[in-house]
Amino acid sequence: QDIPGGEDPTDPARYRGIDRSRFQRDELQSAGSSASDVSIEVDNVLKILKEFLRDFDKLRDDGPPKEILDVRDNSKDGEYWEALTHVIPERTLKLWDALGAALLEYHKVLTRRAELLSEATILQKQNS
Repeated sequence: QDIPGGEDPTDPARYRGIDRSRFQRDELQSAGSSASDVSIEVDNVLKILKEFLRDFDKLRDDGPPKEILDVRDNSKDGEYWEALTHVIPERTLKLWDALGAALLEYHKVLTRRAELLSEATILQKQNS
């Protein structure tokens, strides 16, 4: 890359004019905030970034290769879904159907009883 002015951004001599006391002060403040902070020399930042970017493609995880995804064996899928249709035993299903029918009959009886009770109260009022 051609840089205007002919300066090389990786050249540490380029940063010689920067106020290093400001960087050292920032390092001291950050070092006091946490014991796990790592201080990096100003001259090493570009070198470290270049190394990171060089190895960045190795750090990415693109998942399993496409060939592996397409090779999935789906021959037993039908058996699996068929087995799921019989998770609840037939005997239990019949019991639930019988209970549902009995509850409907019970509801009819209770509804009729409520109607008769309201008729009885109306007749009691008429008699009194």
